[in-house]
Amino acid sequence: MNSSRPVAAGDEDRSRLLAFFAMAFAWSWTCWLLVPAIKAQSALAAGVLSCLGGFGPGVAAVAVVGYAGGRAALRAWFGRCLQWRIGWRWFALAFFLPLALMGLAAVMHVALGGTLGSSPAAGHLPLAAANLVLILLLGGPLGEEFGWRGYALPALQTRYGWRVSSLILGAVWGLWHLPLFFTSDTLQGRIPLLPFLLSTVALSVVFAWLFNRSRGSVLPALVLHTAVNWWAWIVPGLLVAGSVRQFALVLGLLVLLAMGLLVWPHRGVRATRPSGAKD
Repeated sequence: MNSSRPVAAGDEDRSRLLAFFAMAFAWSWTCWLLVPAIKAQSALAAGVLSCLGGFGPGVAAVAVVGYAGGRAALRAWFGRCLQWRIGWRWFALAFFLPLALMGLAAVMHVALGGTLGSSPAAGHLPLAAANLVLILLLGGPLGEEFGWRGYALPALQTRYGWRVSSLILGAVWGLWHLPLFFTSDTLQGRIPLLPFLLSTVALSVVFAWLFNRSRGSVLPALVLHTAVNWWAWIVPGLLVAGSVRQFALVLGLLVLLAMGLLVWPHRGVRATRPSGAKD
């Protein structure tokens, strides 16, 4: 008697999601953990390896989707991720929302008696414009968002719904950065782990809300991720050493926003299968 049973679609989806997370972590952590040893030999090679580490989620997503469905699935997946006819307001919201939160936090900081440090971009407008492009291409968004929001979020949503999925993914996203906390010259090296994890969970809620409002397109997520990293560099005082209260105010406003999105009635799009296949 044959005791084998067909593998359910849900089991396959769960296995693929676990494979995605395993590959994303293995790729990124391997790169990042090798950086200190390579930096002693070549700072340039270490910098390249550090950038490559940020592409772990994207590489893992392409590998899992391609393995599961081949070229047809990859074309369908990329087509969904790269939808651009979703309304300009979502791109504008993604770009200016971080500025609104950081600007309000700066105003509150000054109102409480604090002073704003200088902005690294002050007097360097061409550099600021170039840095916007560099952040998009090499600073995290391009390497991460096709994985986190393009693949993992829709895969989780088919089982848990967007709210729980955003919280789970936010925690995983934060822990994925863990090696960077032990690497010199990184932003994570200047932020305590728990506040950083809280920020990724709260941000993940915003990303998930935006993802579903924009019909599963990854493009607004790319804009939002780029804007978060870029405006933090532009807004005066935020990245200056000792700006603890200003960072705490930004984090508090972000958490309040995330809580509001979680409790607000939401009619999202029907969960999209991460492979791009039709249900």
